[in-house]
Amino acid sequence: MQFVLIHGGWQGGWCWDGVADELRRKGHDVFAPTMRGSESGQADRAGVTLSNMADRVGRDLADRDLHDVVAVGHSGGGPVIQLLHEADPTRFERLIFIDAWVLNDGQSIYDILNRELVQSLQAAADASPDRTIPMPREFWFGALMNDLSAEEASPWFDRTVPCPEGWLTDKVKLPTFAKATVPTSYVFLQEDVTVPKEIYQANASRLRKPKTTEAPGSHEAMLSRPLELAAAILRVC
Repeated sequence: MQFVLIHGGWQGGWCWDGVADELRRKGHDVFAPTMRGSESGQADRAGVTLSNMADRVGRDLADRDLHDVVAVGHSGGGPVIQLLHEADPTRFERLIFIDAWVLNDGQSIYDILNRELVQSLQAAADASPDRTIPMPREFWFGALMNDLSAEEASPWFDRTVPCPEGWLTDKVKLPTFAKATVPTSYVFLQEDVTVPKEIYQANASRLRKPKTTEAPGSHEAMLSRPLELAAAILRVC
């Protein structure tokens, strides 16, 4: 199979390294791009939106002439794979969401998150001259990587980059997705405490008869439990 792995906020394609290695070991091809605005170092992140990100990944897929793609979106990568399918549905064999956001036409990620989390993210963007949101240290260790010790999670924290708020505020255009017939899957992470589990269940319910499974690990299971997450991805293909 040809997998395209789409990362969530504050990270790059590097976060999939362990999962990608395991999928390749099982005989599959893997492409894990870093999206626009998530590059390492002093990148220009001002004004980058969710739609911009998806557009560039779509061009990458076309340049590589990738077809029969199994697209995997984690967290904020969920709407990206929705937009990729919206733009070129013939390219995709299946869409897999991993504790990811699934948007309706005209929604933004902010629209489906709990109010407390939205307010904290907006406050961070308000304090930033380019409206990017640095990864809060306590959020990384206490919520996103709660299945690892602080010592184990620290190297990953050091690789995070500010997230453009446009990833969260962009009200995306998905006029046909609700009626799409592409097979879908949803992977629930057993130790994810980032948002209430009901929010993930509500996101999965927006898909048409998804195959579902669970995998051990926190929201960042691709870092803490890559082998188990790769196995879960293969179970729902």
